[in-house]
Amino acid sequence: MLPIAPTAVQRLDLPEAVAYAGRSVRSAERELDGTPGTGPLLDATYANTHRFPAPAYALKAFTKAASGAGMTYTPYVGDSGVRATLAANIEKHLGFTATGTMGTILAPGTQGALFIALSAIIEPGDLVLLPDPDYLSTERTLRYLGAEVAHIPVLYEDIDGRPVLDSEALTRLATRKPKLFIFSHPNNPTGAVYADSTLEQIAALAVEHDFLVLADELYCRLVYDNEKFTHIANLGDMAKRTITTVGPSKTESLSGYRLGVAVAPNELIERMEDIQSVTALRAPAYAQHVLSHWLAEDVEYVSDRTKDYQALRDSTVEKLNASGLFSVSRSWGTSYIFPRLLVDASEQDVALALKSRAGVIVNPGYQFGPRGVNHLRLCIAQDEADWASALDRMIEVVRSFT
Repeated sequence: MLPIAPTAVQRLDLPEAVAYAGRSVRSAERELDGTPGTGPLLDATYANTHRFPAPAYALKAFTKAASGAGMTYTPYVGDSGVRATLAANIEKHLGFTATGTMGTILAPGTQGALFIALSAIIEPGDLVLLPDPDYLSTERTLRYLGAEVAHIPVLYEDIDGRPVLDSEALTRLATRKPKLFIFSHPNNPTGAVYADSTLEQIAALAVEHDFLVLADELYCRLVYDNEKFTHIANLGDMAKRTITTVGPSKTESLSGYRLGVAVAPNELIERMEDIQSVTALRAPAYAQHVLSHWLAEDVEYVSDRTKDYQALRDSTVEKLNASGLFSVSRSWGTSYIFPRLLVDASEQDVALALKSRAGVIVNPGYQFGPRGVNHLRLCIAQDEADWASALDRMIEVVRSFT
């Protein structure tokens, strides 16, 4: 008989979600996972990489490395040649510093980069500030590490307005001397791209109250309507207190290659390398060589993809709002929208019905924090014809709750 799960593992369930979801997050997710679907399932929790495949350079670079040109066992921090090329491309194409006092580490996905970064910073009992809603795995990782999490509301439901962080809540919580402020930018799940004034407030408070900032910028290349995107590491003297995670998993459809990148002060990169050495050891060795081409060779590719995603965003938002069953604002970035349900049913009940009766898998909003309740996260990066049909089925199922 197995012993009781360690406390850290039990915290991954987010048992405190009973207050807003009626049960722990993992128990609700297991119910959804165990519910049979109908017909061929369309999974709207991630992008359709058949409709939106990876750049041609990816397979070529991987095959060349696997055929003998690449090391099988790289340093834990990553292949030195790849890291040098990548750092130069980050500075040229993303515009923030990745050399000198700053360094890079290659990880098995941005999720891996997030874990080793947080493990290199957090001690049990540390206070961490986290927007609500935000990326579904962030709070779980923080809870696993024993952090105390304080939520800062994201105000995103004004259809015509720009989503913002609650400025008063941010200022108030910053006085509690947090160890870290962590946020996804653009925001996953709402697609919010924060105004410079919001980022400047975060930076000013970080300096005043001496805390670190971790910016998960996985979708920083996928921004719509020619919106300006600012890297918080570029503000003032923020580089020395900022960890930025980026990678090609989503915008470039390279999630199967398991590649993530963290840029941080060199001292912190060394700590992260130590942690990676006792977890995953390294990012997949042959796949690392794909990062030598990333950013430099896919500018036009990303531009075309952004146009396709924006068209899907616009048609989806229009259709859902017209149904009278959802209220949803356009996302400013990412491949997601985050519609609010206008029917008298929980997002769990709706998600179960969508899977069993419409053949569509969605993310219920409780996964992203208390303010996600009564919402669904939908990935709009789907085959256009399949998606139009799926939306029709979804609307029909949700209408049945009226």
